[in-house]
Amino acid sequence: MLALSLPKDLDARLEDLARMTGQSKAALVEEAIVALVEDMETAARDKLSLETWLRTEGVAAHDRLKADPGRALSIDQVRAHLEKRREGSGNR
Repeated sequence: MLALSLPKDLDARLEDLARMTGQSKAALVEEAIVALVEDMETAARDKLSLETWLRTEGVAAHDRLKADPGRALSIDQVRAHLEKRREGSGNR
């Protein structure tokens, strides 16, 4: 069980929303918390995935580039490569 106090302006907005939707304030708050927790869980998983990728693929790519700096591309080469990929995928 969770008990909380809301600022008066937020409580008034919640009351108005409850009237508009025909739902109770408690149901609206629960729905909002569920959505927020799901978003936060997704963000945490995404962050973990990025950190894992950086530790594995990112570090490996860095090591390959450090071993052979001639592999590096200029920003113009990267842009041209991305433009070709975009054109090839039909995303224009």
